[in-house]
Amino acid sequence: MIQFEAAQRAVIESCAPLGTESSSLADAVGRVLGKTLRAETDLVPFARSAMDGFALRSVDTASETALPIRSRIFAEQSTPIVHEACTATEIATGAPIPWGADAVVPVEHVVRENGAIRLHSTVSAGANVFPPGEDAHAGDTLLSAGHRLSAADAGLLAASGNAQVEVFVRPRVAIVTSGDEVVEPGVRPAHGQIRNSNAALLSATLQRWGCRIVSCVHAGDDEGLLRSRLSEALANCDLLVTTGGASVGERDFMKGLLRQLGATFVFDSVALRPAKPSAFARYENVRVAVLPGNPSSAFVALHELVRLAALTLSGESEVALPRLEARLEGRLHGKAQRTYAAYASLHIASDGFVATPLDNQCSALTRTASEAAGFIIAPPGRHEYEPGDRVLVDVVDWSKLNH
Repeated sequence: MIQFEAAQRAVIESCAPLGTESSSLADAVGRVLGKTLRAETDLVPFARSAMDGFALRSVDTASETALPIRSRIFAEQSTPIVHEACTATEIATGAPIPWGADAVVPVEHVVRENGAIRLHSTVSAGANVFPPGEDAHAGDTLLSAGHRLSAADAGLLAASGNAQVEVFVRPRVAIVTSGDEVVEPGVRPAHGQIRNSNAALLSATLQRWGCRIVSCVHAGDDEGLLRSRLSEALANCDLLVTTGGASVGERDFMKGLLRQLGATFVFDSVALRPAKPSAFARYENVRVAVLPGNPSSAFVALHELVRLAALTLSGESEVALPRLEARLEGRLHGKAQRTYAAYASLHIASDGFVATPLDNQCSALTRTASEAAGFIIAPPGRHEYEPGDRVLVDVVDWSKLNH
C-alpha cells in the first residue's frame, strides 16, 4: 500500500501530454494551449480615443479659449489624419488619435458654438487617450503553454490575430463500471439493487476536465464479460477508468483481469480513507485508474488521483486541486495509518476560510459528495482535531463556497 502523496506523485510521473494539434479559435475554448503565444505587434498599435469628444494639443488649451473644429474621425478611420495646431478634431470612442494631437476632451466638458469648442479648463497630455500597446507590447507573453483557454482568452487571441492555435490533444477516456447490483438510472431498482451513479459522475467530470469519452459500459460481476469489456476499452483509449471490483472479495475481479491482460500496476492500494482500494496501472500507452465501487470513495479517488492523470495527459500545467488553509469548525478524528479526506463545507468568515466536516462520511453515499465544497486533508495519525485548529482543504467545487 502506497502513501497518499506518493500515490499522487506516481500518477503524475506515469503520465505525459499526448501531443498537440491545430484548432480553430472557435473550437479551442476549453482546450489546453500547446504553445506559448506572444504578441507579434503592439496591441493595439496606435493611440485611440477613450471616449467621444475632441482631440487636440494639450498645449493649446493653456492659451486658446476657443478652438475651431477642423475635421471628424470615426473608429473605422483607415487613413492617418494630421492634426492642425490650435484646432479641435471631433473624434469617436476608439478612433485613432490624429498625428499631432495628444489629448481628448470629452464632449460634455466643452461648449460647442459657431463651429468651434470653448473649454472649461486646461487639458493634460494623454488625457482620455489609450496609448499604443496598452493591452500588450510586441513580444509580451499573452498566454503560456499549459493554460486552459477560456472565452475571455479567445477574445484576447482573436484581438492579437490568432485564428488558429496549437492545443494539446484531448485524452480519449473509456469507462467501465461493474457490479451485479447496479442498474441504469432510468430503471426502478429491485430489492438489493442501486442505480449506476458512478458512470454519470465519471463521464460528466472527465468531460468537464476536457477529456473525450469514447465509451462507457457496465459489465456486472461476470468475469468473462468484464474481461471482454476491459479488453475492448484498452484498445481504444488513452485513459481507462473503472469502478467496482477493486477490493479483495470473492467477486472483485478488476485488478486480476487487468493483470491478465498485461497491465502493470504502479500501485494497487492507497493509504487513503475513503478510496483505499484505488489503484493505477499502465497498459502499453494506456493509463488505467481502478476506483472503488462505493460512490463516495469513487468521488474522492476521482478528484485526488484520476484528475491528476486526466489533466497531465491534457497538457495542463496545474493539475492538483486548489488547496487552502482553513479554521476547523467542528471536530475531526485522524486515522492512524491513512490520510483522511473528510468531506467538508466551506465558508468565509472575518478571519478567513472556515471548514466544517459534513455529518455523514459514509463511503456508500452520493449526497455527501453533492453537498461538499471539498475535502479536509488530515495526514496519517490519530490526531484529534478540535474547533479552531488549522486544517488543509482541497477545494472541489468553488460554487459551494458559502459567504
